[in-house]
Amino acid sequence: MKKGMYIVKDLAVGVEDRPVTRQKNIAAKIATAAACVLISIAAAMPFFYLGEPPEGRSRWTFRMPDTHDMISHYDQAVSFYNGLKAGEIYPRWEEETNRGYGAPATSYYPPGVYYLTAAVYAAARDWLRAIAGAHLLMMIAGVAAIYFYARMNMSRVASVAVMIAYAAFPYHLLDQYQRGAMAELLAFVWMPLMLLFGERLFRNTQVEMEALPHSSRRPALSSTLLNMGGLALSYGAFAWSHPPTAYQFSLMFGVFLLALAIMRREMRGLLVSGAALAVGLAISAAYLYPAAAEQELIRHEYVSTSWPYHESYVFAKTGYTMAYRGFFDLIDHTWLVNITAIVLCATVALIAQRTKTVKADALKQRIIAWTLVGIVSAFMMTSLSAPIGRRIPRIDIGVFAWRMLGVTTLMAALLIGAGVQSMTDAWKARKRAVSSICAAAASIALVGGVVFSGFNVAGVLYSAPLFEQAEEHLNYGIIPRTAPEDPTELPESPRAELESGEGEVVIERWDPQNRVIRADPADDDRLVVRTFNFPGWSARIDGEPADIQTGEELGEIQIELSPGAHRVTLDYLDTPPRRLGRLVTISAALAAALLLAAGAAMRLFRREPLDAAVG
Repeated sequence: MKKGMYIVKDLAVGVEDRPVTRQKNIAAKIATAAACVLISIAAAMPFFYLGEPPEGRSRWTFRMPDTHDMISHYDQAVSFYNGLKAGEIYPRWEEETNRGYGAPATSYYPPGVYYLTAAVYAAARDWLRAIAGAHLLMMIAGVAAIYFYARMNMSRVASVAVMIAYAAFPYHLLDQYQRGAMAELLAFVWMPLMLLFGERLFRNTQVEMEALPHSSRRPALSSTLLNMGGLALSYGAFAWSHPPTAYQFSLMFGVFLLALAIMRREMRGLLVSGAALAVGLAISAAYLYPAAAEQELIRHEYVSTSWPYHESYVFAKTGYTMAYRGFFDLIDHTWLVNITAIVLCATVALIAQRTKTVKADALKQRIIAWTLVGIVSAFMMTSLSAPIGRRIPRIDIGVFAWRMLGVTTLMAALLIGAGVQSMTDAWKARKRAVSSICAAAASIALVGGVVFSGFNVAGVLYSAPLFEQAEEHLNYGIIPRTAPEDPTELPESPRAELESGEGEVVIERWDPQNRVIRADPADDDRLVVRTFNFPGWSARIDGEPADIQTGEELGEIQIELSPGAHRVTLDYLDTPPRRLGRLVTISAALAAALLLAAGAAMRLFRREPLDAAVG
């Protein structure tokens, strides 16, 4: 009886563990929220005070050092905002890219982060502050997400340790401070949420179930529906944010779910999770389906030939890695920091978690799953995994093998938290030696990772060159096949002109996806518009549909005109794959909303707290 009471006490949602008074509970939540914000500020904001300050300006001048990808993200963010401002819900055409000939950039590059930068810019009205605000919001969201997941089985102190590690470990900061990989940074928000909702779709651990009535040993239908909706939305948002990382994490998420299914002896969780993932993938169809269906319309091979996946393994000595030796040394060392934290903290935590209590049993299973995912991810980044990787369909969509450092960062942070939790559990059990070992392991892993980040990721940018907007935005990877392969060969010409050079041309409207041009040729002539003729562009002459021809040399829009004044309208419309993708997205989003609504309604009808459905 006492054993059952002990277990039920552990299972109760904070009946005895919560603070005695409501005031203390509120104060603890406020302190945790403040810690989340402060940790995020400490991790993300120093970036905007690094780099050589402008001449005559203080080192505390707000600025941004140059990074690998920011020069592209900056221009794409501005173009995307201009498209939204022009009234497009999903802007697909970049107006000024490739010397004004444009590009269907966000038909092939995920637009998720640009919705965020546009929202922040609308409030800040300054692009540097918008980028800073977006980075801070992404960091806060990612840190908060991993905290909620860690709190399923860890104390507040251990969960705060997880937040610190997740925010400050080298690869998370490397993405911001050196790579400028804004879209990939959103992955750090969705990965913990997928773990959170995915795990809740499984039944409790064996020890937990022994303390529950037989009728309560499976997740309630309301809980299943709510967590299916949460997983679907998280996965869909992940695909909208950064498909390469989403694909890589999907493989490792499968390993995680399989490990849980085996340890908890339940295949039902796998099936339900798979259904939720299918809905999530469908949510991203408006972006993913046309990108795949219309892939051959652009020179997509530029990416795979420029950055070959199987030459990007850690510790590889290929022509590609040797050409960027300094950066790949940092990648290799980051791999070592992560795998050391994973192995060290997992080992001591598993040794410490020997007591057969509910919390210990649940945490032990998670430690095993996290360790397995971390080790498999680390292995897949080495050349030893090549025989396996070459058999995984489209694994090269990840572009870089070392991108899985995001997964090992997640697992390292969780296992550091497990080490801290094991330390406190052992201390309460009067196992002082075990507690000391856990404390030492967690401290070495956490402090070592943070110090490495400070010196090798952030510190090296102290006097780095400052970011400067490019004079022109050239996108080699999203060039139509009908256009020159090298965008530098494109001439700078008027936005619209008559081929003969005679007659008047007036531009009445020139939005990214809508143009109105008045032309008055003296004889039969051809209107030449400085825009690539890409599927989706349609034309009307004086309100009547008109054919568009493609320029033989440049691939631009050309329209035959008869003598006299004409009003030419150009609109960039959806193609059949884009329309189908949009319909699938709307349908899947409604399905996810119905799952959430049905689950919430069941909870309210039964008068159960909503947080019971989310752990």
